[in-house]
Amino acid sequence: MKKFYIFDLDGTLCDSMRIWRMETENCDFFDREQTAIAYDRMRKHYERDIELKSGVVEYLKKARAAGVKMCIASATRRDVSEPLLQKTGLLDFMEFYVDCFEVGRFKEHPAVYIEAARRMGACIEDCAVFEDAEYCAKTARRAGFYTVGVRDEVADEEGNTRACCDFFIEDWNTAELIE
Repeated sequence: MKKFYIFDLDGTLCDSMRIWRMETENCDFFDREQTAIAYDRMRKHYERDIELKSGVVEYLKKARAAGVKMCIASATRRDVSEPLLQKTGLLDFMEFYVDCFEVGRFKEHPAVYIEAARRMGACIEDCAVFEDAEYCAKTARRAGFYTVGVRDEVADEEGNTRACCDFFIEDWNTAELIE
């Protein structure tokens, strides 16, 4: 069994991608003011509207009981997702939260996954990376990580995550721990 799990947040552990898409549809991320407004709106959504996917907490409890070390490696800045982290207690299961802004590279590059493995004291081959987005799963797999795709409606519209992963989770409620 893999003893280190690296989780994406949006679309993987929580249902947030439709809201992200809606709030950033016309956002120019090179415009600091527009970006600040979008992030402020998303913070409010994390506080009020966004929840963990059904079965996530039970899965994390099983993994923790089995001795798995877990973390979050997200493209979302932690200060933006903090309301969700607080209201759900998600970080109680995690060693830490690392984001792409902190490492200076987005998920077209494996830096966030490599940093997560390093911080957990793990070799890449001992880690499972959980992702909803095809391009992220491909990035992790090319870097040598075992990849676990997680079904998400928005990701399904944008690619075929299932086809590029070592394992696929259709529903957290029936998901087994990764061998």
